[in-house]
Amino acid sequence: MKKIIYSLAMIILCVQLSGCGGNKKVSEESKVVESFYNAIVNQERDKIGSIVCSDWEKDGLREVDAFMGVKSELKDFSCSVQKEEADNAEVTCTGSIAASYGNEITEFPLKDRIHKVVKENGEWRLCGFE
Repeated sequence: MKKIIYSLAMIILCVQLSGCGGNKKVSEESKVVESFYNAIVNQERDKIGSIVCSDWEKDGLREVDAFMGVKSELKDFSCSVQKEEADNAEVTCTGSIAASYGNEITEFPLKDRIHKVVKENGEWRLCGFE
């Protein structure tokens, strides 16, 4: 009898856990932050103007420039909206940028950054992070 109750409890727990996280829709706000980090690791400086807000363009370019000439990749990376209002949102990410400096790989964690995303001219744009 204990085995049956234990088995049923485990099945219920598994169903509940799988139902909570399986269908996450990636929001437009998250996509713009993901695009920013992809531009960094792919060294696509020319894409920054269409990803960041006009007030933060110079800063965005500096972020890309910091990884120019360095082989880098995103590791265990994903983003999600933490707070959203009409024309602005806060997005956090998990994972890191792994940059190869010769024989040494340095990881730059992204988990503590709160990305400010704003609607500018009808499109979501990254406008800095804390």
